[in-house]
Amino acid sequence: MEKIIDRTIVKFGFYGFFKNLRFFEPFIYLYLLAVGLTFFEIGLIIAIREFTTYIFEIPTGVIADVWGRKKAILSCFVLYIISFILYYFSHSFLLVALASIMFGLGDAFRVGSHKAIIFDYLDSKGIGDWKAEVYGFTRSVALIGSALSAIIAAGLLIWSGSYHLIFLFSIIPYLLAFLLVLTYPPESGAGKDELKLSIIIAHTKKSLQNLRQVKDLRLSFVNSAVFDGVFEATRDYIQPVIRHFLIAYPILVMIQDGHMRETLLISFFYLAINLLGAFSSRWAHNLNRIFPSANLPLNYLFLTQAVMLLGIGFFIELNLPAVFILLLLLYIIKNLRRPLLLSYLTDFIEDEQRATMLSIESQLKSLAIIILAPALGLIADLYSIRFMFIAVSGLLFILYLGFLRFETTKIKDFSGSV
Repeated sequence: MEKIIDRTIVKFGFYGFFKNLRFFEPFIYLYLLAVGLTFFEIGLIIAIREFTTYIFEIPTGVIADVWGRKKAILSCFVLYIISFILYYFSHSFLLVALASIMFGLGDAFRVGSHKAIIFDYLDSKGIGDWKAEVYGFTRSVALIGSALSAIIAAGLLIWSGSYHLIFLFSIIPYLLAFLLVLTYPPESGAGKDELKLSIIIAHTKKSLQNLRQVKDLRLSFVNSAVFDGVFEATRDYIQPVIRHFLIAYPILVMIQDGHMRETLLISFFYLAINLLGAFSSRWAHNLNRIFPSANLPLNYLFLTQAVMLLGIGFFIELNLPAVFILLLLLYIIKNLRRPLLLSYLTDFIEDEQRATMLSIESQLKSLAIIILAPALGLIADLYSIRFMFIAVSGLLFILYLGFLRFETTKIKDFSGSV
């Protein structure tokens, strides 16, 4: 694999590295609780962010395909920085909602565009069959950024004592990412057409027509939306869970400062999950060689997510180390599955429609989060976080057994044919 990693692919990896230096991420739930929001309101904030992405996902994907993907990526970082400034000044639901709208709009410009840039570059170099390996590499570099972010965030929080301030520090790596994207090679296809409404409508119609015609693509999109939607809607509940255990069972007693204990434990957890995620992404492509069908590992990993969530629900009020282990496994599953799924999806997508089609895939994920985040937050408020995890696990089992299984009778050739 080392032979195909050139300077441009390394740049793609560092793009993710800087993008994932979101110092606020390990503490976002605690930040929102400090602002005074309930779990239901936190769910609404997440839904607002995802609804913004959902509304603009396809239009921005088409804009990226027509206007230029580099321009779309540069626009997203401007919107992110605006959102960080708003988060810093937010002390109410409305201001947090406005910041979330700007963040969601930034996501809409980003999602699909950068992956399309990567895959187009690989095709231009004649190494398109290495999608899973290269994407696994770039994703692993990005997750190393997330791991480093957890350490830096802990230091910033211990030093400042303010959840708000870490949003301002997050602006620095995003400015670096903006400058890095400026050095990307010129795009060969996207960006040559004028940004006209008629072209955007025609491009969208063609993409949706392809989606209707290819059954495997439709199923893949829905399967991905449910898997990723559940993951995104549940992953950060570890933050209030850790706070609960530190209050009820004062571990790390050698550190007298309760705030410091909480900060260090949360940052250690995010450090661990992201390092394991980086390793998983680099290793994911090997599953293609282990299983005779590309669909089998995707199916097994979907079911494993349901089992892990059920286990978390069982242990969440009993054993924090067990919950940690299960969440670590959940992140490993997520990072094993994503490179495989993207490699599988892009075999069905025409080159000039990649940003649009990947935006549609992400849009379905946003729709799942819009539905799940407030619903799960309400369940956590009315019953408990434990019951919420058990309920969402049951939902995954039902959906999988009902219609979300990939067909495994076809043997997939990773040169692109089926």
